[in-house]
Amino acid sequence: MWEQGVQATGYVRTGARDVLPQRLGTTWNHPVERMRQVVRDAIVARLAGSAVEGDGYGRISGVVAALVTGDQRAIDRADWDVFRATGVAHLMSISGLHITLFAWLAALVVRWLWCRSPRLCLAVPAPSAALVAGVLLAGAYALFSGWGVPAQRTVLMLATIAALKLGGRRWPWPQVWLLACAVVVAVDPWALWQAGFWLSFVAVGVLFAADSIADGARGISATGHFVSLLREQWVVTLALTPLTLLLFGQVSVVGFVANLIAIPWVTLVVTPLALAGVVWTPLWDGAAWALQPLAALLQWLAA
Repeated sequence: MWEQGVQATGYVRTGARDVLPQRLGTTWNHPVERMRQVVRDAIVARLAGSAVEGDGYGRISGVVAALVTGDQRAIDRADWDVFRATGVAHLMSISGLHITLFAWLAALVVRWLWCRSPRLCLAVPAPSAALVAGVLLAGAYALFSGWGVPAQRTVLMLATIAALKLGGRRWPWPQVWLLACAVVVAVDPWALWQAGFWLSFVAVGVLFAADSIADGARGISATGHFVSLLREQWVVTLALTPLTLLLFGQVSVVGFVANLIAIPWVTLVVTPLALAGVVWTPLWDGAAWALQPLAALLQWLAA
């Protein structure tokens, strides 16, 4: 438990003078937790009994809620069995890898939007704005999802990378990658014993390498950019497969195939729709609709 940031444990006795428990929604003592609960309840209320959930997969709302708020208890036990059997459970809970991919996608979107304004580009270079925005949005996502220890490590690693790249020197990406790892380990040596740290670390390195290659291919069409995104997601999947075998001692063929499909679909389609639904709730319907065919495929693979 120490490596998870738990330094002591205790228990609470019940008694006659105990204060009755309150729902977070009725108090402002814990604003972030209150907001998470409000969003979770809103997702469940909107998707429960909808047409999306009436087509054979009635627990989509729990998955969407888990992707937005990090509440893994929202996912039904039967669904967890399917996700574990197909090797995609890591995608349905907010981990260091999840934060990394979200930061990468957020930075790409901000960079694309920033480049649409010549005035903004003259004020601040688009790559610099994308780096800062990616780290800030990843930090906000990690905080909203519970600020777990793996998320903290990942945000620290991403912030270190951004600081080094913004420092003005042209650091080779392997050096930036290793320095970021060194900072995380110096702050939290227990990270070396966490599988999630190594998965996030390798994913960041793969995305770094893919981005350095893509730097020489600017000016491609929107379709080309989307194909590039898919390719990078598949490269991450391929790179993590041998590491998964090393850390967990097994890699199933079904899991490999499922991840090739699920990682880009969840990262590029489902999660952005689910998060954007916080601003405009109808997008939660879109996230649930996008999850439906993936859920059916995973159930078929797990059968």
